[in-house]
Amino acid sequence: MIRLIRSPEAKILIVGFLIMFSGFINLIFIKDNSFFSSYSFKQFVWIVVSVLIFIIITRLRLQTIKNMSIPFYVFSILLLIFVLMFGQEISGAKSWIKIGNFMSFQPSELVKISFIFVIAKFYSELGAYSKSYLVKYSIGTVFFLVPFILIMFQPDLGSALMLLIISLTVIISFSYNKKALIVISILILALSVPIWNYALKDYQKERIISFVSPENDPSGYGYNIIQSKVAIGSGKLTGKGLGNSSQGKLKFLPEKHTDFAFSVWAEQTGFLGSVFLISLYSFLVIYSLLFLNKIKDNFLQVLLFGLSSYFFFHLLINVSMTIGLFPVVGIPLLMFSYGGSSLICGAVALSLIALIVRDYKDVNRLGL
Repeated sequence: MIRLIRSPEAKILIVGFLIMFSGFINLIFIKDNSFFSSYSFKQFVWIVVSVLIFIIITRLRLQTIKNMSIPFYVFSILLLIFVLMFGQEISGAKSWIKIGNFMSFQPSELVKISFIFVIAKFYSELGAYSKSYLVKYSIGTVFFLVPFILIMFQPDLGSALMLLIISLTVIISFSYNKKALIVISILILALSVPIWNYALKDYQKERIISFVSPENDPSGYGYNIIQSKVAIGSGKLTGKGLGNSSQGKLKFLPEKHTDFAFSVWAEQTGFLGSVFLISLYSFLVIYSLLFLNKIKDNFLQVLLFGLSSYFFFHLLINVSMTIGLFPVVGIPLLMFSYGGSSLICGAVALSLIALIVRDYKDVNRLGL
């Protein structure tokens, strides 16, 4: 039993469960309603679903995962098209597919993972073109642009930005070229003007502008970040204690279950609790990346790196949002913030990382 717990995949899963459990505890002590009508109960249901996902994925073979890459990507693109046609509009964006009265799903969360899958698949099968930067950048750009454009039509600035960051990180890391990097930077700057003028709605522009100086509009677009800072600062070293979040319980802090779940956690558990939570994510990312040099298969290398980046950038941007170092763009803290879509997709990514670190030795020996 002890030997099993010490295995690499067990460490990954234990850390993942600790993150989910911490998020569940955070929701319980906000106490908006009775348990069975609260966010915490819904989150508990999603956690149970996540456990089932862990069980299913960790029983698969890595060859099966690779074979699923293209169908997975196509499926996520079809969901993005479906949501534009029949999706439910929430907070100004048509990003959600409603499933009954209890559930809704956000396809843009899924496409962040499916992109990593498909790019890993093609990068691993380039053969004679594996050293061609032009081919790699061209393939990466095509697979990125299709979902990016569909997400911007919703429009969902946060998901589009996250997809952009993850995509660029994976593409550049596995096909670094100085000239290509300069061209990409110029293209991003050139595209930023039409995106700002035509793709973003007024409230999204105001969120970005208010990031620079939220005090100029303390009761409007700067309100969220000001209240978030108050919550985090009032937690001090050890926090006010679970259930004593005045910003959360008295509803001073909007989106306390989702975008600003970390702020409520910091108020309740203080600096020490915040360090504990960030340390869990840091371990998950760093420990996973330690296996990169041990893995010989290119598909698994790209997949593992991409999934680790997926966790890292969600942590970095969400925490930066809550302390005023990044505009509020609606990025959740994976597996901690309330939400079935981000929790399920986080569980998929976590399960895949565990599967890779468990079985990569067999792949090194037998091939994929």
